[in-house]
Amino acid sequence: MAGYLPFDEPSLIGLYKKIWEASFSCPSWFSSGARNLIKRILDPNPLTRITIPEILQDEWFKKGYKPPKFEQDEDVNLDENILYFTWL
Repeated sequence: MAGYLPFDEPSLIGLYKKIWEASFSCPSWFSSGARNLIKRILDPNPLTRITIPEILQDEWFKKGYKPPKFEQDEDVNLDENILYFTWL
């Protein structure tokens, strides 16, 4: 969303420290809902970090979200495709 990573530091030790402390900032154009969700995703404590089911129920995440629909192709034989590509 921002176009850059949340944690950036020239030294590896400094980078780990920022991750451990969850030291990051969001751009000013992020909505409060987006900021709150990102803060919960980047929570360094696995006991309080948001889970995938909780992310899917988050109001900001659900705006415009459409669950994927998987279509099943008829009579697809992957063996034929593998043989084709081995001869190329």
